[in-house]
Amino acid sequence: MTQDLPRTVDTEPPAGARSYFNHKSLDDMARTALRARFASAEPFPHLVLDDFLNLDRHTVLDQFPGDGWEHWKRFQDAYQHQKRACGDIEVLPELFRSMIYELSSPSFLKFLEQVTGISALIPDPYLMGGGLHSSGPGGILAPHADFHMYGKLALHRRINVLVYFNPDWRAENGGCLELFHKGEKTPAASVTPDFGRMVMFATDDRSIHGFTTPIAQGRWRNSLALYYYTSEDTDRFSGDGDTYWYKHGAHRGARLAQLLAFKVLQHGAWTLSKYAHRLNPNLKPGSTFEPDR
Repeated sequence: MTQDLPRTVDTEPPAGARSYFNHKSLDDMARTALRARFASAEPFPHLVLDDFLNLDRHTVLDQFPGDGWEHWKRFQDAYQHQKRACGDIEVLPELFRSMIYELSSPSFLKFLEQVTGISALIPDPYLMGGGLHSSGPGGILAPHADFHMYGKLALHRRINVLVYFNPDWRAENGGCLELFHKGEKTPAASVTPDFGRMVMFATDDRSIHGFTTPIAQGRWRNSLALYYYTSEDTDRFSGDGDTYWYKHGAHRGARLAQLLAFKVLQHGAWTLSKYAHRLNPNLKPGSTFEPDR
């Protein structure tokens, strides 16, 4: 891991670069090609772009907070073992604040809209669940579908964007992002979280993702995560306000009974949300907010 607090901060892109990221160099023809790749990807629409970052690894790694950073939120649940996160933009190192501002800018939103086919995307100023993420040795992220309804802002989650900061990462280091068909136990796609790689994917109740191979000893899996929303819901039901986990570990006795009760009640809530969605008279077939598939 890098030092906890950097002594110096260089927040400028390298000489000659107009951006921390490479999306501005992609013309309309290239973006059209990326849109086709995104829409046809399995098991759900997603896109992986290498060399997306316009910064060398030393500049980034020198600024990424270490394990002892006082602003990490440390997760205690078994679904996100060894995970730390910080979504408070006011305490993030300046370099990563600048990255977030650019990934929330009109030029990047236009890029996202052109590639995903989803109009009027909105970034989250509160970074709910987003910001810097870091998972340590033995860490996992159980397969899950993210929440869709963002109650605080009355928005609907549509796209996840992940940028990785892990040099020379190999599959044997664990922590590879896995994408699943809903109901399947084996991932249909796997993405190594190597340095400078960006992943974007459609977010709904069918986009099951996580990493089940524990991170190797001595390794830390570091990333920036941002989520994008629309003010109008999708015509097709895309989920409710809960995160749905699809692997729960082994339990016995009272804990197993508790888990079964939880699953029954959560499935009931999901079913009620689905029928409520169908009754909404404001949703029309062919909504412009539904991505082209």
